Amino acid sequence: MFPEQQRGFTSSASAASSAESDDDKDEDFRDENGMTMKDREKIEKWAQNFSTDSIPKGLLTLNFVRSINTKVDMRFVVDQAMWLPEYVRDRLKLEESNKINKNGEYVLAADSKRTQMANLDDCMDKLHKVLLNMAKLPTLPDAEALTKLERMKRAGDNRRKANKQFHSKKKASRRIGRDE
Repeated sequence: MFPEQQRGFTSSASAASSAESDDDKDEDFRDENGMTMKDREKIEKWAQNFSTDSIPKGLLTLNFVRSINTKVDMRFVVDQAMWLPEYVRDRLKLEESNKINKNGEYVLAADSKRTQMANLDDCMDKLHKVLLNMAKLPTLPDAEALTKLERMKRAGDNRRKANKQFHSKKKASRRIGRDE
């Protein structure tokens, strides 16, 4: 089936530009949401839902924002995401557990933009930032930081012992007064 015959796609290319390659033609065909064929192929790998924005009617909104499915709800099953290294998946399950539902799906949502594609890009950016953060390996403290931590621990212990001694002396002074 040719891209011109697909439902929902229109061509902005004229008949004179029919000599272009197929890749160039695919970029000219966009659906009602402004998505090209390549965009659609990339996105179909993800489980996603598009819904109307959750803007209340009383706010200053345009009617088309409430009637067009611009909100993006993107999700993937963390355990089945073999494109992620195992340590990233484990860290994602630990640190982002509030965004993982009962089915093990990591859920991202975006509704801040006015178009579906912009919200989809926003979701992808959020996912990219989270995955980069999860992929960072924790750094070990250097020798100077370890000595500083040890000094702080000793100072805290000394402070705690001094407080205990002060409290003990205060109670002992109260007992002496009663015995007389």
